[in-house]
Amino acid sequence: MAIHKPGKKDIDNTGLNSRATTKYARFINKDGSPNVVWRGSGILDRYSIYHYLINIPNWKFILLIFGYYMLINLLFAGIYYVGCQNHLLGLIKGTPFETFEEVYFFSSQTLTTVGYGRISPEGLLTNTIASTEALIGILTLAIITGLLYGRFVKPKAYIRYSDNAVIAPFRDSKGLMFRLLPIKNARLSEVVVTLTASMMIEENGKTINKYYSLPMQFNTINSLYLSWTIVHPINEDSPIWGMSMQELEEADFEFMVYLKAYDEDFSNTVISRTSYTFDEILNGTKFTPMYYDSEEGEGTIIDASKLNDYTKTPESRI
Repeated sequence: MAIHKPGKKDIDNTGLNSRATTKYARFINKDGSPNVVWRGSGILDRYSIYHYLINIPNWKFILLIFGYYMLINLLFAGIYYVGCQNHLLGLIKGTPFETFEEVYFFSSQTLTTVGYGRISPEGLLTNTIASTEALIGILTLAIITGLLYGRFVKPKAYIRYSDNAVIAPFRDSKGLMFRLLPIKNARLSEVVVTLTASMMIEENGKTINKYYSLPMQFNTINSLYLSWTIVHPINEDSPIWGMSMQELEEADFEFMVYLKAYDEDFSNTVISRTSYTFDEILNGTKFTPMYYDSEEGEGTIIDASKLNDYTKTPESRI
C-alpha cells in the first residue's frame, strides 16, 4: 500500500527504475551488492568468471580451489586406473582402493609437477596423458597465482555498518541515524556519503516508486579514524517529515547508502554501499558511545563490539 506524499521533489539520477509500479524486495543488499536478477540473456553475458573469482568471499575462493584440485585429480586418477595401470612403472598394486590411492597420488604429483620419481609413465598414450595433466597443472597454477594477487591488491573499503538505523532525538526534533566504523587498520580520507530514499508514492491516482535525496547534518569528513554517526535531520525539508512508522512500512521505505573515500594505503578511491529498509529502522532509540579516552593517556579506545548498541528513548511520530 502506497501513501500520498506531495510537495517533495524527487530525483532521477539513481540509476534505478524511478517509475516502477511495484517493489517486492530491497534494491541494495546489506553487503552492498545490487539486488538484481538478470533474465533474457545468456550465461556468458550475465557472468564474468574473472570478476566472480575476484569478488567472492575468501572461504568460497579457497573452497573452490580445493574442490577443483580434488576434481581434476580424481578425473586423471580414474583415467590412469582404468587404462594405464600396466604402463605405470613402479606402481604397487593391491586392493582396488590401494591401487586407486597409488594412481591418485601419482596424478597429484604430475599435476603439481612435483614428480617424486617412484612411479613413471611408459608408452606414448600414458606419457601423453601425463604431459597433458602437467600442462593443465602449470596453467592452473598461473591462473590461481594471478587471482590470488588480484584479490590481495584489490582496493576495498573496509567499512562496517550498524545492523540497524535509529530514529533518535536530534537537536529540537528527530534524526534518522546509522553509524559506521573503519576496520582492518584502514586509513581513509576525504570520505563522502550520499543517502537516497526509495518510497512507493500515490500520484495522480497511480502508485509509483520515487527516489528522494536525504540531506545530512554533514556528508563529508576529512579523515575517518573513529566511528561516524551519520544523521539525516527529520525536519520540513525531509521527505519523511510527519510520517509514522506504519506509513514508512506502507511506503516500502528503503534508504541506500553510497560511500566514497580515498584509501591512503592503496592510493586509490574505494567505494562502499549498503541499505536499510523500514523494518531495519528502530524508532525511539539512540546509539550509545563506542569510544573513550585511555586511562593511561595512550589515545582513544574504540570498542567495536558496541557498534550496534543502543538505548531506548520515548517513541513519537516522526
